[in-house]
Amino acid sequence: MLRDHADPMVRTGLDTLLLGLIWDGPDGEAEHTDPDFLCDDLGFSYGLLVGRSPESVRELAATWEGARPRLGGLRGAFDEQAPVPAARWFRDFEAFTDLLEEWGRVPTEAARRGWGVVGLSE
Repeated sequence: MLRDHADPMVRTGLDTLLLGLIWDGPDGEAEHTDPDFLCDDLGFSYGLLVGRSPESVRELAATWEGARPRLGGLRGAFDEQAPVPAARWFRDFEAFTDLLEEWGRVPTEAARRGWGVVGLSE
C-alpha cells in the first residue's frame, strides 16, 4: 500500500484530509460527520455520509494547504509501489496527484465561501 511507504509528514496531512472527506481509515472506524452538524438520526443508512461544519472545513482546508506542497515527496513511494496491483488505479504519478488536488479543492473552496460540506456516496 502506497500509504505505508509515504514520508510521515506527507502521510499525516493527507490522512487527515482524506479521513475528513472520504476514507474510513486504517481501522475502518473514521467518523465523517461533525457532532451537531447533522441530526443524529437521519432515518437511513446508505453508503458514506459526510457532514462537515464550516469550522471543520476550515481545518481541513488548512491541513490541505500544509500537505499540498509536499505531494512531490510521494513520487518515490508511488514509483516503488507502481508494480503492485492496488497502485495501478492511476496511469502515472501526475494522475494520482491530480486526484488529490481535486479532493483538496473541496474544503478549500467551501472554506473560502464559509460553507460546510455534505456528501453521500453509493
